[in-house]
Amino acid sequence: MADDKEKGADYSVDEILAEYGSGKKPKVVEFPEQAAARPRPKKEIDLPGPDGLPPVEAEAPEPEKDGLPKPPTPLQTPPRAEAEEPEEPMPEIVPQGIRRTIGARLSALMRRAEHFADHMYDEAEPSEEVKKAEKYMPGVDVEEPPQDAPRRVKKRGPRPEELPPDAEPSELAARWRKGLVSQGRRILIGGLLAILILLVSLELPFLRWEEWASAISGGALPAFQLRSLLLTILLAVEGALCCEVPANAIRKLMARKPCPEMIAALAWLFTLIDGLTAGRLEGRENCLPCSAVTAFGLVCAMWGVHARQAADRVSAKAAAQARTPYVVTLDEDKWNSRPAYAKRTDFPTGLGSQLQADAGPDRVYRTAAPLLMLGALLCALLASLGRGVPGRFPWAASCCFTAASAWSALLTYGLPYRRLADRLDKLGAALAGWPGILRCGPAGIIMTDGDLFPTGSVTVSQVNVFGGAATEKVVAYTATLLRALDCGLTRPFHDLLRAQGAIYREVSGVVAHEGGVSGIIRNQEVLVGNADFMRMMDVELKPGHSVKNAVYCAIGGELAGIFPLRYSLNSAVSPSLAALIREDVSPVLATRDPVIVPAMLEQKFRLPVDKLEFPGVERRLELSDPDQDHDPITVAVLAREGLSAYCDAVLGGRRLRLAARWGLVFALAGAVLGLAATFYLTFIGAFASLTTVNFLVFMAAWLVPELVIANWADQF
Repeated sequence: MADDKEKGADYSVDEILAEYGSGKKPKVVEFPEQAAARPRPKKEIDLPGPDGLPPVEAEAPEPEKDGLPKPPTPLQTPPRAEAEEPEEPMPEIVPQGIRRTIGARLSALMRRAEHFADHMYDEAEPSEEVKKAEKYMPGVDVEEPPQDAPRRVKKRGPRPEELPPDAEPSELAARWRKGLVSQGRRILIGGLLAILILLVSLELPFLRWEEWASAISGGALPAFQLRSLLLTILLAVEGALCCEVPANAIRKLMARKPCPEMIAALAWLFTLIDGLTAGRLEGRENCLPCSAVTAFGLVCAMWGVHARQAADRVSAKAAAQARTPYVVTLDEDKWNSRPAYAKRTDFPTGLGSQLQADAGPDRVYRTAAPLLMLGALLCALLASLGRGVPGRFPWAASCCFTAASAWSALLTYGLPYRRLADRLDKLGAALAGWPGILRCGPAGIIMTDGDLFPTGSVTVSQVNVFGGAATEKVVAYTATLLRALDCGLTRPFHDLLRAQGAIYREVSGVVAHEGGVSGIIRNQEVLVGNADFMRMMDVELKPGHSVKNAVYCAIGGELAGIFPLRYSLNSAVSPSLAALIREDVSPVLATRDPVIVPAMLEQKFRLPVDKLEFPGVERRLELSDPDQDHDPITVAVLAREGLSAYCDAVLGGRRLRLAARWGLVFALAGAVLGLAATFYLTFIGAFASLTTVNFLVFMAAWLVPELVIANWADQF
């Protein structure tokens, strides 16, 4: 090698180390670029590597002992170094081809990610059918999905076995009509007599009782006892005039159904006893009995009985007006997982039983009346026997039972019911007794074509025929499909059909669409609907053929006729809708008329369509199906079409239920507080404080809320 060096030959580091016997394999690894630039010795063999790897160097075959060369191995790995000198880790070499491939793939992946991020919120381009549906079809409301576990509905109202036997509404009206006139007269006379009793109870300067007592009895009867006897006689006459109150008390007692009449009857009885024994029992001071307060209580109780009977009679008479009336029910889970009022044409079964059923306050008093009577009796015993003065018992019992009777006890239901029944009777509607009233609450209300536009509200103004088709044929085809749809246009087109001398045709394959209906008549496809429906079905409408509020007919894909319509909306529809929305009753449009869509109601009649529910066509057909199942309890009965009677019956039932409950709360509160106050005054013997005037003012104060509530019941 030295000789070669002198000649100018160049040697690498590996050759020098091999020449001088370093005993180690080279640990310097060249990169592919350096290996390609360096000249290779003649002993190297170029072997193509897999997947484009650079060629692998092969060692020269070593000579064998016998002189034959050893066959070369394609890929020989260098021998491992000795154990005493551990080999350093070899750095990883990434070939140029793999690096470019991975880099290209990473770059493409990054570009795709950026493109996806830029367009991830882009909406897909809608199809032509979707565009047409969005343009021409009215927007519909979608129901919320029902819950997985159906909620258990608590049926409100009396059990069927608790209802009285059923009877015809006309028979009930005739039965309740008897005695109403005489009751009204007796209530008027009883009110005047109660005022007379009040005048006798007051210390008026022009009434000289001392002189009159001396003149009548010759001084043997004191004026106090004379006035007490006179008050007792007048109170007995008052009881005879209001005989229904003690009679109902005895009848309910025999039936073991406590009622508020029992408390009023016991108050009347103990007041009579107190008036007869006044001045004769020890401990009973010269204090006049509370005959005036008891008399006004009897008049109020009689007023409540009369109002309830008159309201029942008016309701039964209104229900008997039509042979096939409309029956209103409240069906659970009707729309959007909420109950909804529905109306159907049918005879109300069980209406007589519901009209005769006891009202809610009567049912509450089955528990409250025994408690109040027991409390009044105990208070009277404590105020007399408990104080060691048994002679005060009639007076204490009279005051306690009179306070517990509460003047408004029998007016909480009868008075608002009477006012509401008179209003509904003018509209041809009637509530179906307390079981139906108890069903009323926050819900929806299903409205059909006839509710918005009753019979006679829609007329066909003219007939326009195109394409050379016969007028009779176009009218017959249109009337046939509208009758199959069973919408509000069936009657107007039936009249038009008869006027044209045409007949209905046989139709098959009837399908309802948004805004129209299709069917097959004599192997021809017939389309009937509004203008948007025709455009949706690719029926060409020439300029000038677009008419608002009109029914179109297309035969075989060609326009055949246009029927402009004239809609007349009742003036009571808009106030009725406003009242329903205000009272949390959601109107649900279950219309079948292809022309009645929210856009038409808003543009032509300015109705608040944003507050109305408009289901899809399939759901509307279900909600307006006359053969669907309904709740067995009747809420109201309607003898007329239109939304006015429908709305007033629904809202009236809700108002009456709330009025009866709030009136009952005030009646019970007045009874309890009055009983507590009279017990305290009788216990301490405050005869001067428990005067007739003070007692009257207290009882009348608790009557004011009931009068206000009764007036509120029909103000909607």
